[in-house]
Amino acid sequence: MRKFRLALIACLLFFAATNVFAQGEHVFKGKVCVGPEGRTPEMINGETSLPCTVPHPKRGAKYILFNPETKVSYGLDDRGKARAFAGRRALVVGTLNPSTGVVHIDDILAAVPPKVSAAKTVYIDCDGCVRGMAAAWKAAFEELEDWGRYDVIPDPLKADLIILLSANPYAGDFVTRDGPDMRGIKVDVTYMNVVDPRTGASLWEDSRRLGSFFVAKATKALIEELRTELALEDQPAPELLHNRRGARKNPPAQAN
Repeated sequence: MRKFRLALIACLLFFAATNVFAQGEHVFKGKVCVGPEGRTPEMINGETSLPCTVPHPKRGAKYILFNPETKVSYGLDDRGKARAFAGRRALVVGTLNPSTGVVHIDDILAAVPPKVSAAKTVYIDCDGCVRGMAAAWKAAFEELEDWGRYDVIPDPLKADLIILLSANPYAGDFVTRDGPDMRGIKVDVTYMNVVDPRTGASLWEDSRRLGSFFVAKATKALIEELRTELALEDQPAPELLHNRRGARKNPPAQAN
């Protein structure tokens, strides 16, 4: 009887500890998609992915986070925070409810595809870089050289990634098109895409609307954003949580 009681106590302590651990704040990685759960993952560009487009989502449909490595999906409880990252990879800082499989979002950050993290070399392509956009290539080269993470090489066929800069949104045709982009150019927005040179898929993208006189500034800001997101991605989950908590306890001082 005594052994039975000890075994029962040990089991209760184990499940209590497991429950406490599950309820603590963790970092969950994956792609933010519109529910419902239970859809079948597909192989897209050589990696497991969950289709994020639902033809006719129900009113108030919830968002889920799908991890392509573990093939596990979690519900996300905050539609407002999740909506801004729909269709994108994200780092979700939050607490998992083990009984429902739903993560309470404390914070959500952009995540970078593994191909971008693992790359060693890049080729810079400035598409239709006339007038003010002509400053983009030099600004990108200087910022990448200062960063030092990637080697900038002159041959796009040998590069792991293409840094594509343009005054127009990326049309997804880097690999298939013949010749330069023939769309009209209005130097108002600087677009940057990190393109897979094998498939033409855009692995990362963003833009800055600063006008033709500030193309260099916009370009450097875009590369700095990519640099910041990769720095977050490189941190182990415990370190990311520790730094995040430290930032909350010690917010930056307001400038006078």
